[in-house]
Amino acid sequence: MLRVRVNAAGVIGFCCLAVGCGAAPADEGETILAAEQGIIVMNGLDPAYFWEPSTQQALRALARAPLADAMRGPGAAVLLSKREGRHLLERVVACALPGGASLETSSGPSFVGSIGLAPRWSSAPLSDAAARRWMTACLLQSLNATGAHVAVRMTGGHPALADAPDSEAAEYTVRDAIMFGDLFDQVRPTAFACADNALVDACGVALSARTIERICGQSRSCGITVLGHCDAVCDRDRAGAPTCGAGRAVYPESIASRLEPLVALSAGGLSCGVLDLLSGLL
Repeated sequence: MLRVRVNAAGVIGFCCLAVGCGAAPADEGETILAAEQGIIVMNGLDPAYFWEPSTQQALRALARAPLADAMRGPGAAVLLSKREGRHLLERVVACALPGGASLETSSGPSFVGSIGLAPRWSSAPLSDAAARRWMTACLLQSLNATGAHVAVRMTGGHPALADAPDSEAAEYTVRDAIMFGDLFDQVRPTAFACADNALVDACGVALSARTIERICGQSRSCGITVLGHCDAVCDRDRAGAPTCGAGRAVYPESIASRLEPLVALSAGGLSCGVLDLLSGLL
């Protein structure tokens, strides 16, 4: 299993990138994803469960078959046995299939599509590298170890991530993080993140310990590689869609997240002086 690797000058406690400080946990039956006028995601997947080797193996098992068949197979059965796994399957289907599509499982529950980043997976294995990467970025953006479900806007170069002209997504103005990688690669799965927040720019720091907290939590097998500030590893096109790199690999299938200003400030408004102090302690 991959390990957490940090590529930055310092690790600091920067709460905005936790995307969940001060928000209440969602109930069991709460809808966790909506893609109506803008791609607004309620994150909250449990990183401790997500990064378990058995969970990652189950995800890769799903990719080896058409999703309609995989939802009735052994990989789905492993996930369906736990509440966290059912939430993960819900997010897999929501990320992969467009609104109006749904898939049933062998044990009864059905899950509905929402975004449509990998629609062909419904009837064919997830063998296309681009589709695997879009799915990876969507799932990574769904993680939140704080126990809260917080709304974030997802943006990227995929047509399914486009906002309607009158979208409420315009209210999500605070940059958060960019995620990319390929967790569905059967040989060498990868996962990357970078910090993309304006307060990071203002305080002259490259990385947040809260970024790792959000996507890793207490997991001992977390597979994320945090690459520091997004400006160092990502370019944006005229529409703002990111393309990020890690080593020699380039990922046009990168997804950025944005927060509403009040959510970004809910951590308590840490000053640059406090950030500098925390940076010196870590």
